[in-house]
Amino acid sequence: MNLVVRNTRRLVTCDATLGEGPLGVIPDGALIAARGRIVWVGPESYLRSVAPRGAVELDAGGRAVVPGLVECHTHLVFAGDRGEEFAARMRGDSYRAGGIMTTVKATRAASDVELQALAQERVARFRSFGVTTLEAKSGYGLEPAQELRLLRIASRLDGVVPTLLAAHIVPAEFSHRSDQYVDLVCESIVPAAVGLAAFCDVWCEPEGAFNVLQSRRILEAGLAVGMRPKVHADQLSHAGGSALAAAVRAVSADHLEHATPQDAGALARAGTVGVLMPGASMMTGEPFAPARMLLDHGVHVALSTDFNPGTSYSENLQLMVALGCACLRMTPEEALLGVTRHAAAALARSDRCGRLAPGLDCDLLVLESRSEIDIAYHYGVNLVAQVVKGGTLVTQGEDTGGAE
Repeated sequence: MNLVVRNTRRLVTCDATLGEGPLGVIPDGALIAARGRIVWVGPESYLRSVAPRGAVELDAGGRAVVPGLVECHTHLVFAGDRGEEFAARMRGDSYRAGGIMTTVKATRAASDVELQALAQERVARFRSFGVTTLEAKSGYGLEPAQELRLLRIASRLDGVVPTLLAAHIVPAEFSHRSDQYVDLVCESIVPAAVGLAAFCDVWCEPEGAFNVLQSRRILEAGLAVGMRPKVHADQLSHAGGSALAAAVRAVSADHLEHATPQDAGALARAGTVGVLMPGASMMTGEPFAPARMLLDHGVHVALSTDFNPGTSYSENLQLMVALGCACLRMTPEEALLGVTRHAAAALARSDRCGRLAPGLDCDLLVLESRSEIDIAYHYGVNLVAQVVKGGTLVTQGEDTGGAE
């Protein structure tokens, strides 16, 4: 069916070529979609001459309309929880990568039905916060059959982009034999994941994970079978992950808490998106990523929850917009682009989502607000009134009966 969105106070396209300012805002804007894709955006005063007959009409009630949010880094499919680990960390115990094995054991023991149900609940919660596209990494299986199982479960979920993260940490059974595990990843897991994973990711961190040489080998194995690279880079130390991401022209370099200006220059030249996780830094007490430095060097910056059970257990991507402003010194416009346009680029989905532009999927949010700035300003609450995905209304919050 055709869809017409009208009576918006601000249609925020996140495409500077379509409207005012860096967010491409069309005051009193309108939108038309056909067969799930946007075919026209512009001032509502032009709508009468272009709107198709018989279209479904969505009245935004004088509110702001923004693109559906894009969550570009999650560890979605797992069982169990690590609440005790969190409590211990709050008492002063330092975070250890080995804590991931707690989740690996619980995930390996869970049935497919249980994992599918847990993942679907999390996707629904993300959707309630306005996320219409999200990435889901494997990484809690750490053996061939288990990693492939997690990818299959992720691939069944609506709006989910699967990523292979078999190189999450060195599993306990390969302790002191990390090169042998890298052999297993490159020779068995990566080839078997073809058709299931869009990307190949690796945690480049010498302590407990993978050094630069091992990481590069894994990423090149993924490239050889058509999986574009992503890197967990310079999270706990300056270990060379950013430089590696730039060298292999990774789609994204994620975390970047210890990235340097030299790293930023290399990432900008490579066209690699920097994905930052202020929620993880807040919850672990680790340094925040240098967003301002990255932006000043020309890096496109995306924001993510880093949803996972160990360090950032939240599906609220709106909150990351507020933290991006308050803790990373981003402007509200930069932070909103970080969960729309630049997050879509971090998933190589710029031709599908992240903007309200002709030819893209009709994924959008009607906010419980007259301004998109409130996503950062009115923090800690859910500002989504309605969610449209693929031209269809899929979620509707409590209706206030009009604009705020």
